[in-house]
This record gives sequence, C-alpha cells and structure tokens, in this order.
Amino acid sequence: MDIQIIKKFSNRTEYKLLRDWVTVDERNIDELIDGVCVVPAIILLKLSEVELQTLNRWWKKWGNQLIVFPPFHQMDVVSLLELNIDLSIKVMKEQVFNGLPVIESIRMNSSPKWQLATGEKVAVDVFEHSGSGCVTLSTVSLLDYRLLSQQEVCKKLFIELINRKVDEDTVSVQEVFFLNAVHEYILMLASAKVLQPSKLSLQLSQYFNKQLNEDKALEFLQQLINKKYLDSSGALTDTGIEHINFKGYRAFVREIKRWRGDVGEWT
Repeated sequence: MDIQIIKKFSNRTEYKLLRDWVTVDERNIDELIDGVCVVPAIILLKLSEVELQTLNRWWKKWGNQLIVFPPFHQMDVVSLLELNIDLSIKVMKEQVFNGLPVIESIRMNSSPKWQLATGEKVAVDVFEHSGSGCVTLSTVSLLDYRLLSQQEVCKKLFIELINRKVDEDTVSVQEVFFLNAVHEYILMLASAKVLQPSKLSLQLSQYFNKQLNEDKALEFLQQLINKKYLDSSGALTDTGIEHINFKGYRAFVREIKRWRGDVGEWT
C-alpha cells in the first residue's frame, strides 16, 4: 500500500519530502482508496466545501487514516474535519520533541499518541466511533524543509504515526536521502550554469578545492538526478532551485559565475 496524497497539491514542498521516505500515490479526493492519506493542515483551508465533505466521508470509513501535519495556525480543525470531540490546538513557547522543535500543542481529554515531558500533547488519534476510521493530528513538523538535516528522525516518527503495521505489504518505505557537501557543490555549479559532467572532478577541484576521482564525482551527480534535484541534462529541476533558494546559496552562485572563466583554484 502506498501513502496517498492530494493530487492537485502534489507539488507542495511537504509532499516532495514525503516522497523521499515512502512511495506515494497521487489521487483526487473523490478517488481516494482505503488506506492512509497525508495532508498538511493548510490544505484543509484550500479545499472546496464539496472536497472537504468528501475527505471527511473518506476518513470516517473503518480502516482509513488521515494524517494531518502543522502548522495549524489556530484553525478550527474540529469543524473542518467534523471531529466529534472537545479539541483545540494552541500556540505555545517552543519546546523539543525527539530533537525537533514544536510550537503548538493539542488540548483534549483523551490519551495522546505522543506527548512532551512537560505533558503537552503533540500527536493524537481521533475516531468518530469505535468502528470508524481515524484522524491523526500531529504538531511535530516532520515535513518541514528546514529539518532536512534530521530526516532520519522525521521518517522514523512518521512511520510511528501510521496505525497499521508497516511491512512490505503495507507502506513502501524508502531509504532517506541526505545531501552532503559534494551534492551541494554540484547543485551550485548547475545553478551557475557551468556544470560540465565530463569535467566534474576538475570543476570540484577548481571551484571548491574538493579532490574526488571522476567516477565518484559522477556517482554523486547521478544521485541528484535520481532524486530529481537535476534533470538528465544536469540542469536544476524545481526541487533543485527550491533547495538553492532555501539554503541561501545565491551569493555563492554569483561568485561561481564571476569566476567561470578562471582555470585556477577557487579563491
């Protein structure tokens, strides 16, 4: 079973991160099948009334699980998801759960799925009744692009949120991909439009003083292509551009362009 996501929002950054952990199935809301569906909370505000009603009918069906991630921005999630429970989500002073920052807590009387050492609830399962499906709310920002360096922890926690047993017959879990320094260098070269795969080892040495044999350099390049940061020609994809912008590498890219004609060492 693949994790389902809402098709018309499939380009959101949260879903791009999710694809690094599990196999996803893009579906329209009225085409969701039995299983698990993941939505960032902000999507709930972007759905039409008909779409929201369809989503609510889906999660209430026995065996289904809708997992909703923050930020909630104090939205009325009870009304949006037709939850039959006294629940609210409040902003709090930043705390930490498994090394990840948390700034919202869930107020409800039922036992939590996760809670902080101080007692604040940060993940809960909500059922319509004993024979219904489930809404899982979490205020831990597992799908936050700013937590790329902690993706192994985020993936592990995500799998914990899934109620059904995770094995080869349920959720297809993928190895987490981490960008290292060489990946970053290659992305910057691509952003500056100077990347030459046939001379990649030389370029890494010239621009970044990184010594790497050609086969190893090309292996890192292929990883970026496989993970959709670059296309097959070596040009940045939308994901690659997003990463360059998020990491604030534009200044480095400008310097690479300025030195593009220099055949000496990077200075």
